Amino acid sequence: MFKKIIIVGGGIAGLTLANFLKKNNFNNFKIYERFERKLSRATGIQLTPNAVRILDFLDSRFFLNNNFHRINYLSINPVHSKSFTSKSEVRMNLQNIVNDKMPYLTCDRNILMKFLERNFSPKEIFYNKQVVQTIKDHNIIRVKFSDGSEDYCDLLVSADGMFSKSRLDNNIIKSTNFYAYRGVLKNFYSKYSLENDVVRLWLSGNKHLVTYFINNQNDLSFTGISRSSEKTTYASDQISYSNPFPADQFRSLFFTENKILRETLDTLDEVYRWPIFSLKKRVFYRDNQIFIGDSSHGTVPFQAQGAALAIEDSYVLYEQIIKNVTNNLGVFYFNKRNSRVRSIILRSHLNVFLFHLKNPFFIFLRGIIFKIIEKSFIAKKLMFGWIFNYNPRSSNYFF
Repeated sequence: MFKKIIIVGGGIAGLTLANFLKKNNFNNFKIYERFERKLSRATGIQLTPNAVRILDFLDSRFFLNNNFHRINYLSINPVHSKSFTSKSEVRMNLQNIVNDKMPYLTCDRNILMKFLERNFSPKEIFYNKQVVQTIKDHNIIRVKFSDGSEDYCDLLVSADGMFSKSRLDNNIIKSTNFYAYRGVLKNFYSKYSLENDVVRLWLSGNKHLVTYFINNQNDLSFTGISRSSEKTTYASDQISYSNPFPADQFRSLFFTENKILRETLDTLDEVYRWPIFSLKKRVFYRDNQIFIGDSSHGTVPFQAQGAALAIEDSYVLYEQIIKNVTNNLGVFYFNKRNSRVRSIILRSHLNVFLFHLKNPFFIFLRGIIFKIIEKSFIAKKLMFGWIFNYNPRSSNYFF
């Protein structure tokens, strides 16, 4: 068994791992977070059933809390369809795909963070602690921080995101030429639709938009993605997720004649934009340092699996630690995660292609494919089942 674990990063991946360790009475760990502890601006996050299932291992039936919002349908529409009831809409029922009936949830990211942080004391999680160097000395890793302090461990877990400081290698970060636009409409009531259990995907050429409610107070999250000719380069400490973007310019970018989407766009007044990056390669381990979440496999977020993959990583790593896999932990972890992560990334890139088609013929074919999936239970299972029904506790999963 490891004597001491340091987790770098107090986000979803790091906190999920720490929660499972503590639940299993492994208490000799510390979490170091680069930034201050504070609530971020409200922003939506999707928790698909594969993530909900693992969080349910942590706290059974947690999703009954009213702060988590249940999704039952996926609606796909072209941005430029004038009528919401037009034949161009594809509506997929997501309720019967999941074998154990785990729900598809949305929430404010702050709610999820509060849920994951609630069990930790100031002696377990430390803020404003930025890693600047890691030094391996036999089986011990010495971790140095920007404030001059140091700590030691025999297992270092890097969970500090795409721009990981503990990975000490940001040459693998690449620009995707996509930009994300995000915001939340507070207390939004539509004149045209009373549905609040639907994720709506709006498609239009080199851009797409996703909208969904995140609570029972009718707060609506929107996320737009557009391909840009702007050249974006990564510079340390310069990536911000709170850069305001002119609302009128966003409305022009996603101009529509569809009454429901136009109503949403006309209501918003705050939009934030940032460039999307990904990693050129996946990094799972280096000696007795393990990478989880975006620090390991950050990719384009077009399958709503960013948080889910981080939660999966954390649970799988936790299982190996508790099983006392100390020798070749990285190899065991790699063998259990690489294939799944690669498949999700491939699906995300396929969605990039499908969502941003411009050729009318291929758009027509896409519509036929979506309609087949909509009408066929087997097709929906093939499309979503392998993602949603993933269960790391299944008998054939572990060696």
